[in-house]
Amino acid sequence: MAVIDVRGDIIPNDTKWIYDWLEWDSTCPNDIRNALAEKEEGETLTVLINSGGGSVMAGQEIYSLLYGRNDVEIQIQSMAGSAAGVIAMSNRSKISPVAMIMVHNVSMSGASGDYHAMQKNAEILKQMNAALAAAFTAKTGKPEEEVLKIMDRETWLTANQAVEMGFVDEMIVNSVEYTNDLWGMRLTDEIREKVIREKNEKEQTEARKQEILNGLDMYGV
Repeated sequence: MAVIDVRGDIIPNDTKWIYDWLEWDSTCPNDIRNALAEKEEGETLTVLINSGGGSVMAGQEIYSLLYGRNDVEIQIQSMAGSAAGVIAMSNRSKISPVAMIMVHNVSMSGASGDYHAMQKNAEILKQMNAALAAAFTAKTGKPEEEVLKIMDRETWLTANQAVEMGFVDEMIVNSVEYTNDLWGMRLTDEIREKVIREKNEKEQTEARKQEILNGLDMYGV
């Protein structure tokens, strides 16, 4: 059985290296794509979810990669929140008795502009809510209007509630408890810039050291 952890922040492919450099848990679409490509033919890929969410578009891409396949099983072990909750809807699923699902509206960070821009952003957010609601309606069979109300309330579902409402197919028996930070994306623009700056400075320092060492060799020191 092939296994992949959807753990930590759900992130775009191009920021994966920063999370790896910081040694932070994260999952990007390429992680899923690679796991699907590497598993043996006829083997089931078990997707273990322990994530509070992250990037909407990365979550949509992962959902699409897993959706409708007959060789994928979802297991929610601790938290499937926000974008991770959308991923959990992509295929047949199980949930630990101690796990939860959190469903809420899409949010936008770093927005700026006048009231026209803010009104436009509000419309974009509503459309994104509707796009994500499609994943929940497909899984539960509930009408879009009901799902949007559930999202609007920022709903937290226990394992029993998730199964009863159709968000998950069944409960895991003899599950193992996992923990995870669900309070949002840790990689802010400030941290991103700091990491890139420090990485560049480190590379420049190493390059300068190498120049000095090469110079010492040249003069026989």
